Amino acid sequence: MNTRETWSYSLRVNESDRLPMLSAYASFAQIVEQIASTMTVLCCHRSQVEGTAFKRPVYTVSVDRKLFDLFFNSQVGYRAAYFRSPGIGLDSNAFFMRAVAPRLVADPHSANSELSNEFIRESLVTPSAKVWLAEHGKELDKNCPGCKGEWSSGPVGSAEILNSRWEEPRQGQKAEWGREAPYLTKLRIMGAFIDEHHNELVPFDKRFRAYEIHQFGWS
Repeated sequence: MNTRETWSYSLRVNESDRLPMLSAYASFAQIVEQIASTMTVLCCHRSQVEGTAFKRPVYTVSVDRKLFDLFFNSQVGYRAAYFRSPGIGLDSNAFFMRAVAPRLVADPHSANSELSNEFIRESLVTPSAKVWLAEHGKELDKNCPGCKGEWSSGPVGSAEILNSRWEEPRQGQKAEWGREAPYLTKLRIMGAFIDEHHNELVPFDKRFRAYEIHQFGWS
């Protein structure tokens, strides 16, 4: 499906400023390159599955608000890749993770995770690693200002992204949130849960993440 033919907007925030940029058709690769080269790493923490040896680094980074908009909401952005198909979404996610991994591994904040550089890199490029917006209430360290989430659920209005699938009236929170076009500045970059032998653990509630974003715009 060609998202350029089906993707339009009914934005509630700064529509006149955002529409020209969102309609500029920059490529996903260009957007990712800009994020990798301009992002500011705010923090890095270690997350571990309780009772197991599976760990991962979790970063919060800040980007320019317009760049966030292109990445998260545009017709050539991250969620749009999943809209086209779950497989294209997974490929785009892998492309993003490999592009930002060197910068993240080298950042001084990585030392706070107490994970080796090799472990961090392997975690970041393992398939279930992912990026998303920074959600309020999912901070690893409640006292870390870098972790502080920007997005939280609230009253849901009319659909902001119009693509013939996500704006359809449906039941369920994921479908309601997927209709939104958040205009924020923080991304949460999460490595895959791996152990010292690089075995991978995918949390049960994220097994169908690619399909959920494809269908609803959210996971």
